Amino acid sequence: MAQQLADKQFSNQTLRILSALALIPIVVTLIKLGSPYFDILAIGVAFMLINEWSRMSIKTQLTPFPYLICILTLGILYFDFSLKKYLQYMLSTLLLFSIFHFTQRRLVKDFIFHVIGLFYISWSIYLILYFIHEGLTLYFIWILAVVWASDTGAYFVGKNWGGPKLAPNISPNKTWSGFIGGIIASMIIGTSLGYYLQDLYSSWIQMAAVSFYLSFMSHLGDLLESIVKRYFKVKDSGCLIPGHGGLLDRLDSTLLASFAAGLLLLLGI
Repeated sequence: MAQQLADKQFSNQTLRILSALALIPIVVTLIKLGSPYFDILAIGVAFMLINEWSRMSIKTQLTPFPYLICILTLGILYFDFSLKKYLQYMLSTLLLFSIFHFTQRRLVKDFIFHVIGLFYISWSIYLILYFIHEGLTLYFIWILAVVWASDTGAYFVGKNWGGPKLAPNISPNKTWSGFIGGIIASMIIGTSLGYYLQDLYSSWIQMAAVSFYLSFMSHLGDLLESIVKRYFKVKDSGCLIPGHGGLLDRLDSTLLASFAAGLLLLLGI
């Protein structure tokens, strides 16, 4: 039995590495190509995320309203939406969606929870596209490098070092050693690559501080998704990526880190 568990763990770890090695060059290439190539990828990813979120939160992906909410949000980048028009369209869509939801005899809290997730996904993808459209392509690649370093450092340190659990009631496999390992790895990569991939932060102290912040938010994004999956009693959001589960499982850290990075830009930090 112990050997079977070890083989399974090795197999999952191998799948994670191979999946990452295959996907990272493709994603980085499309990011550097910019619009419209990366836009197509990002919008497709947004729809797949909404599909997974809909299947988890309201047990269906057939209704068009979640996708309309995403289209309206991303449409700010492509159409001449005033804030007033955006709010009008969004409120109309939410009203129709609520009528549809309640005619299916679904709970109010399920609707609210689902809509919060839709806005979170939509605005996170919006900010990612905003980075590309505003000429912050290298900055976004730097964010990804920090998040990937955090995720990789946490995974390998946690697996090999072990120790006290970070949040045993939420995600039993996460450890404090993995959390610290992810933070350290992200700060090393963030300061090493920061001089080449971004020009918003000039000193290594600033880059280390922002890398710490982004790594912390990526850990938080991972924990938030664990809370959601535990609430809905599912192991993975999907099975699209070998060794990783669904897109939500893979991008949970990236979504919140991108959202957090966008907040820094908004605040001028």
